Amino acid sequence: MARARRPNSAYKRPIPQAGVYGTSTQFSGAPLRPRRQVSAVWMWGCGFLSSLICLGGCLLSLVVGMIAFSALPEDLQAAAARRVPILAALMAPTATPDPRLETVPTIDPTRAAEAARAFGLEPGAETAEPTWPFATRQSGWPTFTPGGSAPLLPITPTPLMGNPVPPTATNTPRPTATNEPLPIRYYLPNPVPREAQGWNNCGPANLVQGLRVLGYETKQREVAAWLKPNSNDANVSPWQMAAYTNQFTPLRALVRVNGTLDLMKRLIYNGFGVIIETGLYDERNQWLGHYVTLVGWDDVGDPNRGGFLYGLDTLENNGADGKGVREYYGSLDARWKHFNRVYLVIYRAEEEGRLRALLGEAFDERTNAEQALVRALQETKLNPNDQFAWFNVGSNYVLLGAYKEAALAYDLARARGGGWPWRMLWYQFGPFKAYYMIGDYQTVIDLANSVIQRMQHVEEAFYYRSLAYAALGKMNLAIVDMQRAVRDNGNLQAAVEALTRLQAGEVPAAERL
Repeated sequence: MARARRPNSAYKRPIPQAGVYGTSTQFSGAPLRPRRQVSAVWMWGCGFLSSLICLGGCLLSLVVGMIAFSALPEDLQAAAARRVPILAALMAPTATPDPRLETVPTIDPTRAAEAARAFGLEPGAETAEPTWPFATRQSGWPTFTPGGSAPLLPITPTPLMGNPVPPTATNTPRPTATNEPLPIRYYLPNPVPREAQGWNNCGPANLVQGLRVLGYETKQREVAAWLKPNSNDANVSPWQMAAYTNQFTPLRALVRVNGTLDLMKRLIYNGFGVIIETGLYDERNQWLGHYVTLVGWDDVGDPNRGGFLYGLDTLENNGADGKGVREYYGSLDARWKHFNRVYLVIYRAEEEGRLRALLGEAFDERTNAEQALVRALQETKLNPNDQFAWFNVGSNYVLLGAYKEAALAYDLARARGGGWPWRMLWYQFGPFKAYYMIGDYQTVIDLANSVIQRMQHVEEAFYYRSLAYAALGKMNLAIVDMQRAVRDNGNLQAAVEALTRLQAGEVPAAERL
């Protein structure tokens, strides 16, 4: 049997000393191991490693964010950059334009001379007065009077998108006689909020504003989804905006040309929505088209610049007084002429009688086109070097179905005054139709090429080039181009129908776009 060990009476429990031993909470008075002193190097190392990990995570998030941002469509990139300006640095830089592409195909001097002689001009004599031989046939066109109209394309009804919200009256119509004196100043009694446009969304944003005048609210992205399914589409035409209004809202719209400032003021005063399309020069002094929604006027205006119309500009702020951009009469009319003084009127169906009274003869589409032709010819007489006036002469002849005369006028628009701006055929397509209808298919192709080389998102250029290829028997090229037009805008019914006919081996008729 083992003997029990005798306790050592000399053993004494050590007394804990502050800073050397801790005290056990479980066994009171029991000594603990001494605390280790943490190395400063170790602490700094851990801190550095943590910072490095955080920095790496931030950089990874930034790279992923940049990749995700670059994958967004340009319109969403632009929208994000407007809200967070630093994001603009991540957007792809705009390529330096090639000056060779910023031109309109030159016209043969012999052809230009023939066009000049057709209008009673001496070739090269830019100050001569045209005699308008075509304008006086059939016992003459009517004398110009204010107003005007442009033919509208037939609209194929389609189901409404969702359940439209019924409009609420926000600007009460005024039963005003067409010749009643207007006030010197006027602004919509219920101001309409400005709609800042998204990428290339000038047309959709202005339509949203025009609909608001009559109390109908819709979202810009919904309007744009139908008007321009491809967000990079460079243009929405007035007839497309009218088609959208007529098909997808309880309201009605029509398009007319040859507008006057007085008529616009009367339409505003009577509570109609009014949108016009004008020329605009950017910071590079490059020409482009732009819509403006008109909401008021001031005949007194500025002592130096005179009266002006108030316009809601989807690119600009609402001015110092918050009412809109001031479009001074002289400057506005000069730029409005670039688009044949086209205007879109939005109205309620029950107000068509009042609108008809205000427009007068301009309510009739053909009469308005005739009046617009007379006005444009008068402007070529005042300045035979005015390329915009000659372009309008051509466009009005197209509206009247006089394609030979239209082509001659377009020849002069190319030959005089430096020619029309190189972006002109992004917005207006009369030359395509005129040259196609007289069998000048190569000019159609040349003009379409001049557009496509610079901007590949103008479906109308592909549409007309396709027709020209088909007329020349190049069916494969025609089908490829028409497929591109449909891919860019599947709501362009003329292109959809033309593609069906091309695929069946037929040459489709050319519609006016």
